[in-house]
Amino acid sequence: MRSNPMKRACLLLFACGLVSGDAFAFKQLTRLDNAYDNFKQMKIQSLEYQASGRYYQFGQASAPGAPWPAFEVDRYVGTLDFARGAVHAKYHRVQVQEPGRARPHSEQTQDQYAVNGVTWNLAPGPVAMPANLAERNAELWGSPLGFIKAAYEHKARSETHKDGSVTLRFVLDGKYRFEGELSPNNEVVRVRTFIDSPVLGDTPIEFRYLEYRDFDGVRFPTRIERYVAGLPWYELTVSDLKLNVATPFPVPPEIAANPAPSVANIEVTELAPGLLVFGGGTHNSVIVAQRDGIVVIEAPLSEQRSDAVMAKVRELYPGKRISGVINTHAHFDHAGGLRSYVAAGVPVITLKRNADYYARAWAAPHTLNPDRLSTVKRKPVFRTFDTKLSIADDTHPIEVLAIEGSGHNDAFAMVYLPKDRVLVEGDAWTPAPPGAQAPAVVNPLWVNLDENIRRLNLDVARVAPLHGAVQDIGVLRAALGAN
Repeated sequence: MRSNPMKRACLLLFACGLVSGDAFAFKQLTRLDNAYDNFKQMKIQSLEYQASGRYYQFGQASAPGAPWPAFEVDRYVGTLDFARGAVHAKYHRVQVQEPGRARPHSEQTQDQYAVNGVTWNLAPGPVAMPANLAERNAELWGSPLGFIKAAYEHKARSETHKDGSVTLRFVLDGKYRFEGELSPNNEVVRVRTFIDSPVLGDTPIEFRYLEYRDFDGVRFPTRIERYVAGLPWYELTVSDLKLNVATPFPVPPEIAANPAPSVANIEVTELAPGLLVFGGGTHNSVIVAQRDGIVVIEAPLSEQRSDAVMAKVRELYPGKRISGVINTHAHFDHAGGLRSYVAAGVPVITLKRNADYYARAWAAPHTLNPDRLSTVKRKPVFRTFDTKLSIADDTHPIEVLAIEGSGHNDAFAMVYLPKDRVLVEGDAWTPAPPGAQAPAVVNPLWVNLDENIRRLNLDVARVAPLHGAVQDIGVLRAALGAN
């Protein structure tokens, strides 16, 4: 314990009623001291817990503002290594099929790591996940035992409430604010902090710990709930807990060599003069050179990607302005780069329901990872539509069309270039790699895309997907077993 003589003196004065204010503050501090002493006395270096429950996929809602889609989770093993500052979570998940929504079967095993400021997944090989570092650090230091350790070591400020609970506040890495609540019996019941999102900015996350019980002398919650942006994220029921079984894991060499891969690589494919696909990564954009300016279809991922796309446009079309950026839907991987265009004064073309959502989201603070829009504070300009928006041009006219009835998203658009007979779409169909085995069950999103093409009587010759390479329309039809 810290400052034992001072503690005895303060407790004596408090008992005599002589320094109630200072003693009140000191009493709050000793609550944390006692919790940390228990942590040390048990010589806790790490813990591993097993659980099952549900996971909700952040940033992939079926409609703007809707809950994150649910997955059933089994075989969840979470390892929190406090001594090494490491996290490992491995679990199997299967997407819940919502009534009335046709989605493909989705089943994966997630294998996630973080240590020494580096994050990656095994999928099955190592894939760097730098954007998830704050989330995984929050999982470690927002856990009940991790929070006590971090609060003590970062000299948390405290506040005691009338009901006997205590609120502790501290800051990690100079910017991540943590706030947690101790129950009257010194159990951590709630922890709040923030992570950055390219769409939502400073995004609140909250951990709730319920139904504590004894696991071989250690009190640990049997119910863990996590929330992100005010919506459920994880709901886990803990079945087992083990102490000090974590073993160190090395950072894979390819991750250590490149822990934060750039998304700025642009590979250009010409579909026709003035009609280009910008690839070179996981997400594409399509560039349409019109008489009145350049239209960019899709601003995925982040500011870094948008900056690279806009720089390449300036290089290829010097002196021409970007007259608009078309957004297909509000999934965060397809909308994370939009703020860069707003900062540059470029109108955002999207379904009205998406625009209303973005206007609210972009008004939130963006302090954890400030971008250009958070500095210039420019209000977005939207061009919205309900079913169709046309952008006239002599060479490359554009039709932005709502996709009806898709299980993927309820505010979902595709882009048709009638003179070029090209359809641009994202997530409605992602072509399989060459040589890949056809799925046993046809993806209902592919069926829906074809139904929308036929419903609108579009004369499509080629599809430019926003994931993958350009394909002849016959490839889609063959995947459907249709003509």
